[in-house]
Amino acid sequence: MKKAALLAVLFAVIFASSAFAIPSAPSKGQWAYPLEGRMNLHRRADGDSRSEEIRMPRKWISVPSAVRDDDNYLWYKVSVNGKTGWLPQNGVLLKMGGKSKLATKIARNYARARRKVMDRPRSWSSRDEDGVTVYETQGRNGDATFKVVEGRRGVKDVFFSTSDYEICREFLGVDLIGWDQPEVRSKLGTPTFRETPYDNPEYSFLYYELEDRDMTLSVLERREGNDREGTVYRVELFEGSRTDMD
Repeated sequence: MKKAALLAVLFAVIFASSAFAIPSAPSKGQWAYPLEGRMNLHRRADGDSRSEEIRMPRKWISVPSAVRDDDNYLWYKVSVNGKTGWLPQNGVLLKMGGKSKLATKIARNYARARRKVMDRPRSWSSRDEDGVTVYETQGRNGDATFKVVEGRRGVKDVFFSTSDYEICREFLGVDLIGWDQPEVRSKLGTPTFRETPYDNPEYSFLYYELEDRDMTLSVLERREGNDREGTVYRVELFEGSRTDMD
């Protein structure tokens, strides 16, 4: 329960920082969308370099290059209001690639797995929330939740989340929990979007939009201590795109 509460607080912080509509991202190229009204534009890709706080436009900004600093954090080269410099990764939604064929492939296992649970819940509990059926369980290594809407035309998937590697493997066909970012990228390829919360640079979110349905696979990573790479601590599948959240 404590972990779930902390996660809920983190999500509140993330989406409070982007409490305005995000326009559709350009289809090609690498683009940054500032999630803060004002940010520091640095002269170099270094937190100790000279910087100037400037007002950020509510639009996508071209990112011709991105580099990592000595601490393995990303910096994005941008031009804003006639000034060119570097933005740190935190507080930025980065558009990286298109819809993901690889994520679509592994997510196809999800519908079959949740159907089995719906037919024989066993250790899963269920409840109704305003027409949405919520299924929850506590695995040996973490928790899991999925939400569906049941109607005459069948079952509509709304949300899935787990921090348990066995449940992740059961529902998605691959265990992503505990993987570092290079391993995730080798399995899933380039994300559609990447995000780091402004006040929580130790967290990163990789979003993979599916090709065959209006859903997104989200891989949540966390860096701890002196780790050079974040590792996956939760995987989610949600209806819509990151840009739909406002």
